[in-house]
Amino acid sequence: MVKKIVSMTSSTQMLIAMFLGFGVGLFFGESVGWLSTIGNAVILLMQMTVLPYILVSLIGGIGKLQKSTATLIFSRAGMIMLLLWLLALAVIAMMPLSFPFVESASFFSISSIEPAAAIDYFKLYIPSNPFESMAAGYVPAMVVFSIAMGLALIGMEGEHKQQILTFMHTTSEIFSRITRGLIKILPIGIFAMSASAAGTMGVDEFASMQVYLISYFVLCLLLTFWILPWIVASLTPITFHQALSISKASLITAFATGNIFIVIPVIIEECKQIMKQHDKLTEDGATLIEILVPIAFTFPNIGKLTVILFVFFAGWFNGTPVDLSAIPSLSISGLLSLFGSVYVAIPFMLDLVHLPSDLFQLFVMSGFITGKFNSIAAVMNLFVLTILTAALFHKCLKLSPPRLIKMGVGIGIGILLTIVSLRIGMGMFIHSPEITSGVIANMQVADKVPTKVKRQFPELGKTPTSPIANLEAIRARGALKVGYIPSNVPFSYYNNAGQLVGFDSAMASKLAEDLSVEIEFIPFKKDKLAESLKAGFFDIAMSGLAMDIAQMDKLSYAEPVLELNLAIATRDHMVNKFKSNEDILEMKNITIAYVEHGDIIEEAKKRYPNLTFVKISGYKNFFRQKKPKYDAVVISAQAGSAWTLFFPGYGIAIPETTSRYPVAYAVAQSNQSLLNYVNNWQKLRKVDGHQDRIYNYWMLGQGATEVKPRWSIIRDVLHWVD
Repeated sequence: MVKKIVSMTSSTQMLIAMFLGFGVGLFFGESVGWLSTIGNAVILLMQMTVLPYILVSLIGGIGKLQKSTATLIFSRAGMIMLLLWLLALAVIAMMPLSFPFVESASFFSISSIEPAAAIDYFKLYIPSNPFESMAAGYVPAMVVFSIAMGLALIGMEGEHKQQILTFMHTTSEIFSRITRGLIKILPIGIFAMSASAAGTMGVDEFASMQVYLISYFVLCLLLTFWILPWIVASLTPITFHQALSISKASLITAFATGNIFIVIPVIIEECKQIMKQHDKLTEDGATLIEILVPIAFTFPNIGKLTVILFVFFAGWFNGTPVDLSAIPSLSISGLLSLFGSVYVAIPFMLDLVHLPSDLFQLFVMSGFITGKFNSIAAVMNLFVLTILTAALFHKCLKLSPPRLIKMGVGIGIGILLTIVSLRIGMGMFIHSPEITSGVIANMQVADKVPTKVKRQFPELGKTPTSPIANLEAIRARGALKVGYIPSNVPFSYYNNAGQLVGFDSAMASKLAEDLSVEIEFIPFKKDKLAESLKAGFFDIAMSGLAMDIAQMDKLSYAEPVLELNLAIATRDHMVNKFKSNEDILEMKNITIAYVEHGDIIEEAKKRYPNLTFVKISGYKNFFRQKKPKYDAVVISAQAGSAWTLFFPGYGIAIPETTSRYPVAYAVAQSNQSLLNYVNNWQKLRKVDGHQDRIYNYWMLGQGATEVKPRWSIIRDVLHWVD
């Protein structure tokens, strides 16, 4: 049995490893999640030789060219290659339009407020220090350096050049041998990652992977069987049918083996044969084809470029789609990084657009399947590049306006029909995950003390006043009266059971428990806070209160309990528009609602005179508006994320000029004993971690849902484990 497995081709071994991994994951479930460590180790080993290989292969490959051959290839074939790259990148960038709309929301994440590291494009593309570029993994800069070295070698003569080329060739062969050796253990990595993914990935995640696989397969088929042969048929004497039929053998071989290298001789013969059929092949033309195909093979092909689609999918999957402004940078950087291995390029591109690096595991898991399809796109790319260059060399490439129009219309119709069909098809079968509003609406306060909740607002002049209760009076009374703002998610709001819950409700319950008293919640309106405290309606206000300078001479704030990040909540399709100052300044007829932060709003009015700011009494007036009166609302990122759980059609934008602000608890100005106690109590609860646990639950959603073990045969069918 072992001998049979060893004698199999590497592609067959990988296929078996993948399906075996899926089987093991489904059988054992989460207990095999640890196998991802082995998978990661194998992938890191595969990356070991990539950067050095780029260096020696490009320098040696370009350096051994004759000057005339290099001029021909870089001027004619290079221009055609560049145009094909640009076309492919444009098609890839349009494919995310086919992704189905999925309405989703999530709890606040600290990563959403972390400032994105600025990209140093000089270091990314210019190898001022090649050793630093290599150490930092700046693949584009390494490619630029290698090409420059190779071009410099072309003009050199003598024994030293030959020694350098021999060294480069030998070193390249060493790296190739290492890689071939490592490929033998790649099935182990594929097995480990497949088992881990199948054992831990939820049903919704599997469904989402369908979006990538389907769109990727269709993209490769569109490029291979429509766009690329249509270009040949539009610009050369070769017909569409001839382009497909002559390349059939190499396409089938590449798909079956997933290996492009072995079909290079076949592509050369196919190109010669099709040119002969049209009496367009000279001896020099045949030599050109023989030289061009192997050299073009060393450059990124369109099949390789298609993996950039995974980065767009990763953004969709993560709920943070790649911004339009980032597409040019992603495309150029992706192209240059793909001079090396995809195992280096994909993590590099994920980092470039600030997506989680662990999404790379999804790419590796699907890599064997997608590799079959990008192989056929790569073969057709080599075939078309060679045919177009040969046609240009033999002066039979027709670039007349009618032919260019024919090409453009054919490509455009093909792309449009493909995207529309995919969008409709996937939209019918792939649906949004369950709305998470049920999660936050059923959360409960863990610390239990006898609790009363009043819903009637006390009114100044009508509701009887009480003396301000210091700490001694509160203990003697046996109850702590806490003011709260209703519908102030996630600080104080009613859950589905009608209970008052939230971060500050939980903190208030803990405070009452530590005081050994009951708790009574009384609602208040923020503009009446100081008067309500002075009237003794309640002892302390705990409800996500932003510290207000204008109120500081009327009441006393305890030390800040949290620092929140100012953000903008708006409809999903407008979120990206509020992230850039330039985009905000270009907006017209936009109304921004706000509940508090009057001083910040006054500054915003001066900075953005094109916007209209309107004060509202509560955030629910924005999220529950029936008619679109307000386009966005100023809110904290933490509170905004919680509101989007109830209203998934909204999202949160963190503007470039965002600021932080403190929230604190408030007591009557003369209630010094309670103020001192609350300040010291807060310090204690921060140090012992109690406040962090409450924050993690109400703000980050940790523990908000019961984590059920992943379905597995061993647990749910055989019942061998609990």
